[in-house]
Amino acid sequence: MVDFILPNSISSRNLIDYTLFQTLDASAVNDQKPLSELEASSKLINLKIRSTGWTGYKKVVDKQTVIGYAYKEDSQLNGIGLTEDNAYNLWIEEFKDRERRFKNTFLLNTLSQTQYDAMLSMYLQTNTFNEVGSNIRMFDLKEYIDNRQWGYIATAMTICGLNRLDRQADAKILMLGDYGTNKDRSLIKEQGLQVLYKEHSAGTLDQLQTDQAEYVYYAETKRFLPNMNESRKRLLAKQLS
Repeated sequence: MVDFILPNSISSRNLIDYTLFQTLDASAVNDQKPLSELEASSKLINLKIRSTGWTGYKKVVDKQTVIGYAYKEDSQLNGIGLTEDNAYNLWIEEFKDRERRFKNTFLLNTLSQTQYDAMLSMYLQTNTFNEVGSNIRMFDLKEYIDNRQWGYIATAMTICGLNRLDRQADAKILMLGDYGTNKDRSLIKEQGLQVLYKEHSAGTLDQLQTDQAEYVYYAETKRFLPNMNESRKRLLAKQLS
């Protein structure tokens, strides 16, 4: 049996020509700024939270127990529940902490906004910007970064195979300034509440999840979920008065 080995470098034969696609924000793609002056754009932050989604009670997502915007600390997982606003505050604090670590270690002193956002986005998920891929196919990006070969980096992101949709999204940000469709936090919250209501009504939650769901739903809407007893209603009304 012959082993098929995928190439782990980018050449003119597999390089994607991004000039064939529409650039949505040429200034964000091309204008260089000092790394020290750059921060994650609001578009990247919105992409991250809408991709993650919000849950006011703990649940298992992709084999991990999370609450809020994929928060994993026991203090919150076993707490009273997380409103969308509190969840966002925890998420952005953690996001900014990791962003500071990214800036302290990145290889270049100047970047465009989309170059910064795309490399940060990949770093947040993979804990590295030096390589992309898996054991099957890994691309070393250090030389491409040093030489500012952004088309090569975007191509490696697109064809690496691991977390394919996320890396393709990063490539679109990098080369085209395309962050997808913005979703307001109020809509993210509403969608989370709809799921909460459905799962509570279905009776699929354990006692802690039920308590968290009831607390968060009342905190967000000032309405009670169905089939709550009167003593529970009085307790929540008193807690959140």
